Amino acid sequence: MTGELFAIIAPVFLTAAVGFVWTKLGYPYDTTLITQLLTTVTTPCLVFSRISDLSIDVDTFAMIALISFIAMVAFAVFGYAGVKLLRLPLRDSLPPILFPNCGNMGLALCLFAFGDIGLALGISFFVVNATSQYMFAPMIASGAFSARMIVRSPLVYATIISVIVLATGATVPGWLLNTTGLLGDITIPMMLITLGVSLAGLKVTHLKGSVSVALMRLGIGVATGLALIEVFALSGTEAGVILIMCSMPAAVFNYLFAQRYGENAEQVAGTVILSTAISFATLPILLAHVLP
Repeated sequence: MTGELFAIIAPVFLTAAVGFVWTKLGYPYDTTLITQLLTTVTTPCLVFSRISDLSIDVDTFAMIALISFIAMVAFAVFGYAGVKLLRLPLRDSLPPILFPNCGNMGLALCLFAFGDIGLALGISFFVVNATSQYMFAPMIASGAFSARMIVRSPLVYATIISVIVLATGATVPGWLLNTTGLLGDITIPMMLITLGVSLAGLKVTHLKGSVSVALMRLGIGVATGLALIEVFALSGTEAGVILIMCSMPAAVFNYLFAQRYGENAEQVAGTVILSTAISFATLPILLAHVLP
């Protein structure tokens, strides 16, 4: 079991470490360019190629998406209650609880723990989470709603097309599947390297608030994941994917939105760093629970 856990966790840590060390050595890394490339090209390609080329049915895909939506509601309800109880600033404290790092870390762990099927189910969870983040994170941080990011998001259209392919059983041309697969395959490594680069540039300040939000993110996430597994009577890969995705640390995108719209981006940066550090320590326990 120890060797199996190390084989899952080590690639995630070491790939993120490449970005972290790269930045600490002073080498250039255009985070804006890479993030734009990931969100507009490679991640939609990953979604399309993996879903279209796997033997999962549309009902399973929809079930995981529904569970993801319910998880988001639970994060919002309990996160809101916790933030109010501790009298923390809502705009900068709620998003890190509401939006875990399903992309950079979650997809990689689902892939290494459960293979291509785990990645496909993880993508279903990730799509709901990412779409919700694009829609609600700027609204929470700025206090204003705009649907522009959703309408302009290639991820949304890639998901719609993928679901249509799943539902109809349509055959995807080989050239299209190979092209999107080639582009999609660089997504997870680049996400992890970018995570390392981002962590290297963040600093922990407002320690008390950051610790409180980080612990709520992980605690609410684990509790929600375990509860959803029981409610939906999940087992095997489906249960493992749900628990992994729910239990991820705060996403780096929370800091980017707070920096642009919020008032206390430093606390969000601290939350991202601390929740990620804590999750690195707790991941072996989490994976030992979900692995068959």
